[in-house]
Amino acid sequence: MGRAPSTPLRMVGTVFVTCVLSATALAFTYEATRERIAAQERIAEQQALSAVLATGERFERLEDEILVSAEDYAGKTPITGIWRAYDARGDLSGFALRTSPRGYGGPVHMIIGLDRDGKVAGVNIVQHRETPGLGTKIITEQWFAEQFVGWNPADLSTYLDDYDTITGATKSADAVRDGIVTAIQVYDGVLRGLRDDGGGDL
Repeated sequence: MGRAPSTPLRMVGTVFVTCVLSATALAFTYEATRERIAAQERIAEQQALSAVLATGERFERLEDEILVSAEDYAGKTPITGIWRAYDARGDLSGFALRTSPRGYGGPVHMIIGLDRDGKVAGVNIVQHRETPGLGTKIITEQWFAEQFVGWNPADLSTYLDDYDTITGATKSADAVRDGIVTAIQVYDGVLRGLRDDGGGDL
């Protein structure tokens, strides 16, 4: 029995059926892995928060209106998340902010921990697209992030140009600095007022 002749209608039908089957398979795959991916993202987020604020035992994400207020102090650097941190006794231990300053290769997504007085407690760069071997030194050179620990609102103006950059990766290094400065400015303008409100839910 010979093969059926190939016609434009038959070819279109074959392509259509193939597309439907592929889309269905992708949909099932997405549904099967969505919860697992979401769980992994929550774990990674918790680890990043704990890394920047060691005294934080519980992190409470602040409401969207706080983010809107933060925009007035963030300037050109996006703030995409703010958490209030509590220690093991339930007392406020500080805040964590996720910022995305612009680097050489795109946004540098980072989480910055601030103690209850707005002093930088830790810096965690969670995602970036900086140049391998140069811009990536913002992560691989441990001393670089550590130099920002202790920066505080009272002395912010003295820090802007007084820090050790990375040779050949100035734009990447400046992005990290900008993210930290933005976090401190948001603390000074918005979060300081939440510091002594009793530590309960907003």
